[in-house]
Amino acid sequence: MKTTDKAIVLSRLSYSETSLIVNLFTLESGLQTFLFQGAKKKKGLILFPLELVEITYYKRNDSSLLKLTEMQSLEPLHQLLENPLKSSIAFFVSELMLICLRDNHQDKKLFQFLGAEIHWLNASEELSNYLIWFLAQVSKLEGFQPEVQNKNPKYFELQDGKFTNELPFLPSYLEEPWLHWLTDSLEFEKLDFLALSIPKEERVKLIDAWLEYYQFHVSGMRKMKSLEIIRTVFN
Repeated sequence: MKTTDKAIVLSRLSYSETSLIVNLFTLESGLQTFLFQGAKKKKGLILFPLELVEITYYKRNDSSLLKLTEMQSLEPLHQLLENPLKSSIAFFVSELMLICLRDNHQDKKLFQFLGAEIHWLNASEELSNYLIWFLAQVSKLEGFQPEVQNKNPKYFELQDGKFTNELPFLPSYLEEPWLHWLTDSLEFEKLDFLALSIPKEERVKLIDAWLEYYQFHVSGMRKMKSLEIIRTVFN
């Protein structure tokens, strides 16, 4: 049976001279892997990370892969493709979603959030603090956001997920003067947080802190390949 759905492109991998294996975050079925035969011959097909598409597919009886028959871009997102900073963020976000999402698990709330952020990224130029805020919001949406016990905390308990002034019992914690930016990323409105003057040298440290926290709370979390690109771009 053929199915039509909306999707967000996360990754693509060559399968043959003409075909691709494509990972998509779909609205109705969550993360799915597709075989897209003849994809390389289709004129105008780019499949860049975070591209918004409409797809038609069906399940083959002889394979666990779903087979894509049609894919159409829903709108042009030229800035995500052409702007080096925005494309770097797009690669980072798509890699993060591949790690965080579970196969076949519908997550409409996250899909709608990500769709809105793709529109915003394509149009906005206020990007310096963006990934710090984005990582905070994903922790909220996926249900593992840390508890803010103090807004100017001395410690960030990574395993227990707490911002606190009490010396942690467990060894997995951060003790840094810039931890308050992390609590701000959880509590501030988006534009208010993006307007903050966070020192350049602290931005990547804050992203690293969030990713270290993710390692304790996201199954299969690994070192992200796109992180080095982000370090280079933001420094």
